[in-house]
Amino acid sequence: MLLSAYTLSYGNWTVIPSHWDKVFADMKEIGFDAVDLSFSESEEMYAMRTIEQQIAMAHKHGLKVLIVPSRFAGRFAGAPFMAGGLTVAHPEWNIPGCACSCVDVPEVVEATKNFFKMIVTTFDCDGIIIDEPKCAETPSSHPATIARYGRPGTAEDAGNSMIEYLGEIIRTVKECRPELSVTLFNMPWVSSDFTSRSAALPGIDYAGFDGTLCSHSYFHGETFRSKPPVGELWERAKKETAGKCGTFTLIENMLIPSSENATYEKELNETLPDLRPDHLACYYYGHNNEDAELIQKITVDALKKYIIPIK
Repeated sequence: MLLSAYTLSYGNWTVIPSHWDKVFADMKEIGFDAVDLSFSESEEMYAMRTIEQQIAMAHKHGLKVLIVPSRFAGRFAGAPFMAGGLTVAHPEWNIPGCACSCVDVPEVVEATKNFFKMIVTTFDCDGIIIDEPKCAETPSSHPATIARYGRPGTAEDAGNSMIEYLGEIIRTVKECRPELSVTLFNMPWVSSDFTSRSAALPGIDYAGFDGTLCSHSYFHGETFRSKPPVGELWERAKKETAGKCGTFTLIENMLIPSSENATYEKELNETLPDLRPDHLACYYYGHNNEDAELIQKITVDALKKYIIPIK
């Protein structure tokens, strides 16, 4: 099992290398094998040197580095939460009425391939994580879609185009650096047809979902269960990846209000004994938790009890 620490938008503006040194040392001591660092168009502009230095520091502590290409063309999650620069620079390439670039537009596909190629050829990373492809089955009425299908696209057409788009990205990554691992996880609302087909793409090493272990909240408002439970999605991932690639699970230990601390601890300790993905990730000090230190302790204690001894 590969155990990685999701650590997004970390230290890219206020750059304190001594903090990275302590944090990466702590990750290694806990038992993590890798750190997952986000990389958006903002980092491409302002933090290239910083990312290079972070990768070197992580490697110094024996951690692999998995890059999470974020928000490009509005087609991926990751961090920070912002509009993709390409969607702003070229609104004519966007799906009408949507903040995502249309993947039937050849320039969008080429720009995306170039973005991923730049990442894996510039940095000494060990893999990439494709985080929640967005608008995967959103119908498009873009002229490029009509030219391709002879009519405005359907949800099925959108899924077909997205599968081809992801395939082009993964092929580009593997052609540049065949040794890199590629992890892909989808939103649970996407059809099983799409997620099963994406898991079968050549070059995919791990596929699955991110899931919850309690309700979340953004601030002082009502709580909500943003996604299905981890265990439920783990069962789905096993079925959809069987005979295709390894499995992946991300625990969304973030956005947790104090009122959900006990629920999180209970569900985490009930879930981890049976959770055995080939690649497991969880947030290292997940963002916007009301009791950040407590949630980190609960998470680490459970990992050391159920996961790290059997890795």
